[in-house]
Amino acid sequence: MDTPNAVSDEDLQLLFESTPTPLLVLRPDDAFTIAGVNDAYLKETLTVRDEIVGKRLFDVFPDNPAVPEADATMNLGASLKYVVATKKTHTMAIQRYDVPDKERGGFAFRYWSPVNAPVVAPDGRLLYILHRVENVTDFVRSQQANETLREQSRTLAVELGRSEAEASRRNAALNVTTSALQRMTADAEAWRLGEEKFKLVTDALPQMVWTALPDGYIDYHNQHFYDFTGATRESTDRGEWKMFVHSDDWANVEETWGRSLATGQPYEMMFRVREHTGEYRWTLARAIAVKGDSGAILKWVGSNTDIHERVLAAQELRETNRRKDEFLAMLAHELRNPLAPIRAGAELLPEVSGDEAQVNRVGSMIRRQITHVMSLIDDLLEVSRVTQGLVSLEKVNLDFRQVVEESIEQVRPLIEAHRHRLTVELPDEAVCVFGDQKRLVQVLSNLLNNAANYTPDGGRISLTVECSPSEVVTTVRDNGIGMTCELLQTAFDLFQQGERTSERKEGGLGLGLALVKSMVEQHDGKVVARSPGRGRGSTLEVRLPLAPGEPETVTVNHVIEQAPVEYKRRRVLLVDDNVEVADALGMVLDIMGNEVAIEHDAQGALARAAKEAFDFCILDIGLPGMDGYELAHHLRALPGCGRAVFVAHTGYGQEEDRKKSEAAGFAHHLVKPVGIQDLQNVLNHSGH
Repeated sequence: MDTPNAVSDEDLQLLFESTPTPLLVLRPDDAFTIAGVNDAYLKETLTVRDEIVGKRLFDVFPDNPAVPEADATMNLGASLKYVVATKKTHTMAIQRYDVPDKERGGFAFRYWSPVNAPVVAPDGRLLYILHRVENVTDFVRSQQANETLREQSRTLAVELGRSEAEASRRNAALNVTTSALQRMTADAEAWRLGEEKFKLVTDALPQMVWTALPDGYIDYHNQHFYDFTGATRESTDRGEWKMFVHSDDWANVEETWGRSLATGQPYEMMFRVREHTGEYRWTLARAIAVKGDSGAILKWVGSNTDIHERVLAAQELRETNRRKDEFLAMLAHELRNPLAPIRAGAELLPEVSGDEAQVNRVGSMIRRQITHVMSLIDDLLEVSRVTQGLVSLEKVNLDFRQVVEESIEQVRPLIEAHRHRLTVELPDEAVCVFGDQKRLVQVLSNLLNNAANYTPDGGRISLTVECSPSEVVTTVRDNGIGMTCELLQTAFDLFQQGERTSERKEGGLGLGLALVKSMVEQHDGKVVARSPGRGRGSTLEVRLPLAPGEPETVTVNHVIEQAPVEYKRRRVLLVDDNVEVADALGMVLDIMGNEVAIEHDAQGALARAAKEAFDFCILDIGLPGMDGYELAHHLRALPGCGRAVFVAHTGYGQEEDRKKSEAAGFAHHLVKPVGIQDLQNVLNHSGH
């Protein structure tokens, strides 16, 4: 192979001056004297070469005196001292560092991303410090402007909010570190020393830097290329760099590079490069043509920056968005299912009002569908609380066999409806686990529900509990529709659902396994899913640590039949800004034999209570202007409500909401829509 001509001093000087990255070369003395600067740096910092070369760094670039908290010189000084002491590159965090503006007076507002790299001689002496910056002012302003929008997006779902924030962070890192042409560093003096100084500088950079002849022949790679690929300078034919490019990407690389060679236009694209480990990693490649006075191309200079994590993060974000969109479509579908019979029932009631049996039938149908809608809403709230770690676990030593038995009882109607055969194998001896019985029942019920829903009618489901010296292993197997390899990788993610089939009619929100995973991990356990493939069944395995000692006796809450209650007429103040909700609940209270006063705002309620006395005050918490908590406080001060029982009536039903209403003095917390029985229980057991 012919050896290309060495780069001349003149070409090196031209390369340095053409580099679009702002570069400043400093001497490693106490003053960090400026030894050289390129045109890009002068342009960004509003300075002139003759006025700054040879000057002390912080004399030229002091802190902005108008900003008392400015600490840029202190931070930069610490970074430069680190480079001098260690001879290692130091990447600084994004800094606000305003620069003097002689033309307008004062200082120009700037944010920078600085990197300080040592230029070390072969004998180990530190020759220079390479100060490379990128102006990220626009990016920082954009981040600040978008913060409100990002905060709103986080409320959709926890997994999604974390993903968008993470993608923004990685994009910021990319903007700061991946300008491929922005890694060529040295000063005019260093370039004039010749090709060895040029190599010394580029070898200090963390990107793969390369140069090419006008015809595209690669005549130089920096050390990072060899470190990344595992190739050696002696063994690599620089004209055969394509051997490291992924075969699926090469055609596009060749076409794009060829087009730039033909036109002289900048080259930019993403493709995968093989690392020394054998892994192909995504890189961002960029190059520009360095031209002489005549316009002829003298050299190409470029770089490849590893952006693998950023690409994977973008792919992950797209996948999360896809699942979110599917979830929203599926949620709409699941809500329409019960709403259809509710609407039909509401329209039927006037037609069958004279037929008591038909009225009861329609009423039962409406109640069932409302219960289903409430169950969907509860599922959404529950998974949000669990995945955020807001659930308070009441752990005791319990016999895990009781958890299994209670779970089976909950799911048995569904299993029998599908005519599945369920087999259960439990140890003969007690299995002691330190956990929350209610939540562990929830875990196993979800697994059994999934098995029943994703197995065609007449299928087989097994539940096995086995013990090792340190843990209990619960395995749920079915011979249902199974899972693909792709689905297994995301089975425990939010919004993830198995394939809908004609046999699977129950639907669901795709939240069950996400809840299972979070709850098992809060019990210091692990859960895994396995499947041989589509149509070959699934296996879910939960591992929980065994607890020392004996299980405690679990108290079972038995329903105590009470004597009939003698109802008495009560005066009820009902306050809700939703007119239809208030009228409907008022109608129920009236039918139950109560005298009801309805108001739609806090002012009306206070005016009514100032003239009348009430036994109960049922208040919507989310009232406009004055919320239910504040209204309750003012009502209690009135003689007519001094002995009233206060009941919160709200759409918020999580544990923290109940605690908040209790702290505000509410005796009861009813979640919309309220069932007649729940309302009756409150009125009958409140001491009136």
